[in-house]
Amino acid sequence: MSVLQVKVRAVVSGSDRSGMPDVLVELASERATVRELIRRAVEEQIRSLGADATRCQTVLDRQYLSAAEIRAQASTGMVRMPSPQLDPPDVAEHVARACRAFERSVFVLFVGGRQVERLDEEIVLRPGEPVVFLRLTALVGG
Repeated sequence: MSVLQVKVRAVVSGSDRSGMPDVLVELASERATVRELIRRAVEEQIRSLGADATRCQTVLDRQYLSAAEIRAQASTGMVRMPSPQLDPPDVAEHVARACRAFERSVFVLFVGGRQVERLDEEIVLRPGEPVVFLRLTALVGG
C-alpha cells in the first residue's frame, strides 16, 4: 500500500509569510475528510517547529487564534504572546483549536484550488495539487 504525500502551505492574507513552515502530510489514501487533513497538518506543523516550544506556540497562535480569543485577551488590557513554555505543545489541544478556527472562518482551506467548507467534507487529494491554509485578517475600518 502506497502512502500519499501532500504539501500543505499556511499563508496569512496580506502577508507573504505566516511563520508556519510548509509541511508534507502523509495520508493512507487520496480520500480524507477536511478534519483529518487539518489534524495531520497540525501534527506535522508541530513536529516541524519541534524543538522550540515557545516559537511553536507563537506560530500556532498566529495561524489559529480567533478574533474572539484576541478580544478576550484585549479585554484584560493586553494581548500577550505566550509565556516561555517548557512542556511540549499539546497536539490534541492544537488540533481541536485549529478545527474550531476553521469552523469560525478564522482560516479557509483550499484543496486543488477549490475552497472546502465543512470539517466532515470528504476531499480527494492528488499529488502535486496545492493545499493552502489561508489565515484571514480583518481589514482596517471594516
